[in-house]
Amino acid sequence: MIKAVKARRTYNGALRKQQAEMTRNRILDAARRLLTSGTYSSVTMEDIAQEAGVAYQTVYGIFGTKLRLAQGLIEIGFPHVGDALKLFDQLSPADDPEVALRTNARVSRLIYEPCADLLRFMRESGDPGLLARYRGREEQRLNGMIQFGVPTLLERSGRLRAGISPSEAVALIWALSGPDEYTQLVFERGWTPSRYEQWLGDALINTLLQPARQIRHRRT
Repeated sequence: MIKAVKARRTYNGALRKQQAEMTRNRILDAARRLLTSGTYSSVTMEDIAQEAGVAYQTVYGIFGTKLRLAQGLIEIGFPHVGDALKLFDQLSPADDPEVALRTNARVSRLIYEPCADLLRFMRESGDPGLLARYRGREEQRLNGMIQFGVPTLLERSGRLRAGISPSEAVALIWALSGPDEYTQLVFERGWTPSRYEQWLGDALINTLLQPARQIRHRRT
């Protein structure tokens, strides 16, 4: 009999934990819909509770403040970034620089497609903490290209346009590959993510590289 009671308690505890996690996720989903479509200051905890179909006391009980809720939203919004960056591991210094630039366009798409709305929210929230995290992610993006050897690959290719140094090339890649461009073209102009990827690859190649035929002509 005692064993049966313990089993029921264990089961009930696991069930409550599962239900609490489902409620938390429902609140986060509702917060994402509201916060990324409106403004941080205009959305209230009561709005989020109503969207999630729970009492506002439940939202306060789980998260405490809107800032902590927003931080929770950001913390779970980027699990895919590491896998996207692994594409850079496949590059070698001997690769055609066009391959590297199209890889960057592919990585940018894979990162932004699931989370460009969150990045836009972080930047436009007006909250200093969220803005600092946005800037930190942007700095990581720049440092990541350096870490994966993109400047060295471009320099060794001999195809950088005259007047553009490897460090300047990376800065241009970073700027053209930013989340604002994705947001403007995909969200505001209705481009598909694949169209964005094609455009970005073309833009990077045309901006940074001399045509391969010119290089071959000089060597003959």
